[in-house]
This record gives sequence, C-alpha cells and structure tokens, in this order.
Amino acid sequence: MIFKKKKPWVRFYSVDPGVAELQPWIPAAKLHRKWRTAALKNTASKEKRCPVMRVTKLWERMTAELNGEDGIPELYEHAVTCPALRDVMDSGYVLKCPADILIKTDGTGINFQWLSQMRFCTQTGPGKYVSAHIPQQTEGMRHLVDQNKDVLDWTIKLELPWRVQAHPDLVFIQMPIPYWDEDRFSPPTGVVDPSYSYEINLQLFWHKVEEGEYLLKAGTPLCQWVPVHRSYLSNRNIDFHCETANEADFENNAIMEYQRHKSFMEMETLKERIMSHKVILALNKNIKRFM
Repeated sequence: MIFKKKKPWVRFYSVDPGVAELQPWIPAAKLHRKWRTAALKNTASKEKRCPVMRVTKLWERMTAELNGEDGIPELYEHAVTCPALRDVMDSGYVLKCPADILIKTDGTGINFQWLSQMRFCTQTGPGKYVSAHIPQQTEGMRHLVDQNKDVLDWTIKLELPWRVQAHPDLVFIQMPIPYWDEDRFSPPTGVVDPSYSYEINLQLFWHKVEEGEYLLKAGTPLCQWVPVHRSYLSNRNIDFHCETANEADFENNAIMEYQRHKSFMEMETLKERIMSHKVILALNKNIKRFM
C-alpha cells in the first residue's frame, strides 16, 4: 500500500456568514496587477517571439557594439520576468477588506474618524470592526515603515471576522503586498504564529494625513501572508557559513561564465538560462561538505 504524504495545511475561517463566500482570502498569484499584465503582454509580443526579428535585432546590437557606435540598441528583459519578483508576488495569500470603510482625517496628522455599515463578531458581543492604537504604542517606529510618506500618529486597527488554523510547522510572514498600487496605507511586516494567535486583527499605518475622506472598498487587498517553516525562524536550525571563495567556487564560476557567453541572449529563453544555471550550480563541489 502506498501512503501519500499529506501537505501542510492552512484554514482561514470567518465567524460571520458571507465573508468567506464574497470576500475570501485568495492565492497571491491570482491578484491582478495592471502593470504586470501589460508588461507580460509586451514581453510576448510578435517582435519578441519572431525568430527572424530576433536575429535582426541581434545583428543590429552586435554590429553597433563592435563598431563602437553610440546609441547601441538596448538589450533588456522587463523585470516582470524576473523569478525573484515573480515568486514574491505569487507566494502565499492575500487578505481583502471585508466591508467598506470611510476614513476621515482632519489635516492635523494625529487622529482619524471612520464610518461603516458593518460590525463583525456580533455572535460573541456587540460587534466591532475599526479601532486604533494610541501614538505611544508605535512611537519611534511608525515613520520607519515608509520614510518617504507621512503617517498618522494614531494607527488604524481592523478587528476582522477571520480566524486561522494551520499545520503545526507553519508560521506566516505578514507583509505589504509587493509592487501593488496602494499609497494610502501600509500594513506592518511581522511573523504570525497560528499556534497561539488565531484571531486576525490588522494594523494599518495611514499615510493620507491631509484633510479629506478616503474610501476603503470591500475587496481592497490589504496585506500578504507567506507561509514558512517555523524552524527557519531560528538561526540555530541553520548551518551558517560566511567565507572567502575556494578553488571549487572558482571552478564553478568559470563554468558559469562560459554558460553566460556561449549563446546570444536573444537566442535563449529565460527558462533555458535558469535550467542551465541550476545544472551548473549543482556541480559546485562544496555541496558535498554539507551532505
């Protein structure tokens, strides 16, 4: 009999009806970014895909470079194809605002007022949704969240209907949604441990301090949670080394340099380059030291 290993699991559940059906947590990969869609569309354009046009561009670039000409045609790939950016955008889950909130600021940069038609957690009390942390609770840190933006002295706190359960090995990195078009607020970055913290309350550092009213609509993406193994939070569980390169490293680097120059970049896809890099890095003899 073959036993299939069970996946680590996470369960988000709402104590108020309707929220899980209408404003559920979503996989981060499903969050639509207009700039990303446009960049991917341009990357997949006919000019980028056509072999003949790619060879023509290659010839123009190489001849201009060899002749020392100014204005050499630029060789680039949009950052949207970068695996590092793709993975951080697509990892984990996104929390959305469960109901409309109207935030009003008076221009002093100190406090705020709010309105909403909803109250949550009414089965266990009078209901709640928006509260606040006093300035003393975030003194010295709130301005560091984004030093290019103003921030209210009082911090908005959303008391949400969501609760969380997860596999004992999982904790979550809470962070602002990367490369997302939102300048009104920033959620704090931190570690959420469902083994003892199951209620989901979200703080928002509010940046719009000038006088005005601001609507957070239901469905507004608020933050991103990325699951990680709890053992990785402790440096004691990582065999850490920081050292000067040795002979095996230089040998591996020489192979990598050959790989980088053996083919014209126009003739090789990003996926092909990544696969080649994986093969080469696996040849580094230092790996045997840690096996």
